Amino acid sequence: MSFKRNKINNNSSFLWGLTKLIFVILIAWVWYTYNDYNNFINKSLVNDEFIIEIKEWYTFDDLALELNINKYYLKYFHNNYLKTTNSDFKLIAWNYKISKNSDIKNILKWLEEPIIFDEINLTILEWWNIYDIDEYLNKKELIETGEYIAYVNNIDKILKLKEFFPFLDKQETLEWYLYPDTYKVVKTPFKINNFVIKQLEWFENKVYNTILKELSNKEILDLINLASIVEKEEKNPEEKSSVAGILKKRLDSEWMIWADITVCYPHELTSQQCKMVVSKYINEKSEYNTRTMKWLPKTPIWSPSFDTINATLNYKETAYWFYLHDTTNWKIYYAKDNAWHEKNKNLYIK
Repeated sequence: MSFKRNKINNNSSFLWGLTKLIFVILIAWVWYTYNDYNNFINKSLVNDEFIIEIKEWYTFDDLALELNINKYYLKYFHNNYLKTTNSDFKLIAWNYKISKNSDIKNILKWLEEPIIFDEINLTILEWWNIYDIDEYLNKKELIETGEYIAYVNNIDKILKLKEFFPFLDKQETLEWYLYPDTYKVVKTPFKINNFVIKQLEWFENKVYNTILKELSNKEILDLINLASIVEKEEKNPEEKSSVAGILKKRLDSEWMIWADITVCYPHELTSQQCKMVVSKYINEKSEYNTRTMKWLPKTPIWSPSFDTINATLNYKETAYWFYLHDTTNWKIYYAKDNAWHEKNKNLYIK
């Protein structure tokens, strides 16, 4: 009996000691957290003034990551901030200026005051390549000549963007996914990276997520390649699928595509420059000249619109092998054989 009593006493002592240790650890943790939190809310979290862009999907976790601060402290302070200020503060997608030496209270105040930038509209046309866009941005006095071209061909930047845009896998340029549309951008300061990312996001939302997500990256690239030719070959939306069908039939039958618009691309010319010299390169042998080689050009020649990509994806099968346009009104005329096509040439090409 004496032995058992001692054993019980020893167990009680052990449990009491363990309880005291846990209590001390708990007190230490509470003390540390309390002091760390007070330090968090009272110290400067920003060394230099900067502009932060809050995106539409941002949560407080994203904001904490952007500011490199403790997300749990941020959420706790935010909840108390709402109670003490009677504010209905929410994260709203926009740009905000955070002043130097701001603490968390100041940061939240700054995030209630969006910056009103000097904004302009940029219209990128469907048949523009990166040389057209670079020239356009330079004429708008937004960039130096060549800056846009250098950015979209920068391998290091492409590697980083691949993490966010799955269709960029194994690509060496961003060119074919720079969606043509009208964009509202900040003029001062104009940031190429923001503009390019917006173009990629629009391609992802308007094209990739809508009609391309089930295709492999190789299938997507081939589709855009053909669509980039259809974009310039046919302006009428109602005829695009028929033209795409004829070009697809030529490819499948191992014909040459015979599309003049592909010949200039390896010479890094704008669309306007190409018009002036296309005859110079028409018989040149290259990986882009579809008059001297079979199959598609080595790469697409620009980024086509949703309508053209969709028309190419859902191409229309016809009995025709040839087409041409009346040079006075751009009306298209089809032909089933070369003799018919030559007759159309005599009638409609002035």
